[in-house]
Amino acid sequence: MGKSLCTVVLVCLGLGASAEFSLKDDNAHLALLENGKPVLVYNYARVAPPEKVPERFGRACYIHPLYGLDGDVLTEDFPVDHYHHRGVFWAWPECKVGERRMNVWEMPDAHQHHEKWLVREAGADKAEIAVQDFWSFDDAPDKPLVREEIRFTVLPADDKGRAIDFYLKLTNVSTETVTFLGAKGKGYGGLCVRPDARRSPFTFTTAGGVCKDDALSFDTPWADVTSKVKPDGPTSGIAIFEHPKNPGYPFPGWIFRHYGFLGASWPHEQEHALKPGESFELRYRLFVHRGSAEEANVARQFGEYASGVRN
Repeated sequence: MGKSLCTVVLVCLGLGASAEFSLKDDNAHLALLENGKPVLVYNYARVAPPEKVPERFGRACYIHPLYGLDGDVLTEDFPVDHYHHRGVFWAWPECKVGERRMNVWEMPDAHQHHEKWLVREAGADKAEIAVQDFWSFDDAPDKPLVREEIRFTVLPADDKGRAIDFYLKLTNVSTETVTFLGAKGKGYGGLCVRPDARRSPFTFTTAGGVCKDDALSFDTPWADVTSKVKPDGPTSGIAIFEHPKNPGYPFPGWIFRHYGFLGASWPHEQEHALKPGESFELRYRLFVHRGSAEEANVARQFGEYASGVRN
């Protein structure tokens, strides 16, 4: 166990709830539970692709499953329409190291690798997991070029939902400039959620209301995707809140796809370059909730979060 290396500003949620977090590790997946019920699984070792899926899609360093408050699975892995989508993940499709493309999004020749644990703590008031990972080309797998510090702090659930605060720091550890960019004309890249397509149709809700159409560049400080377990299971959803101190806040790069994708895309179609040794930081909150966005008071939850971390 270690202490957090950075200060995470938290908004108290569900202080009246009785919670006890615990961790289970099988040497490949770290499962987090609250009062014995599953919350999420962090896959730190390589997850092999299913039968008939190409080997290059094997991957590590992402969350799946992410569970609803009633034990329902919210996310999907290796979906048949996009093999590279994976639960809750962070990746960019158009990175370059020098002039060489480094695509950990679709993983044709580069992957993310677990390096070491920074924090693994589970208690009564919160759970915190932090890892150091790196990106490398498959032809030089032991040569880190981009290093990740990923932290997520999970707060106790109340009757409405559960907050998970994310901190992402990416550092160029190569000897060349590394650029980050979304796909041309589409964006993508950043904090991504792949909801389980078997739960469709999906409802996407933003600060401006319900978004009925697909969007590749949407301006909102928060967005939510809600769906129902078929045929008569619970309705539940996942919202992403932007941290007010993120670059360009509120950044208009949100992506909604009704086949099943929610992304807080940054830097979207604006190239962001890191010289050797430079880094950038992003912060978000995931709010996992029961019912619709309206029933869970997602807009109010975002307002409380934003006001609590603005200073």
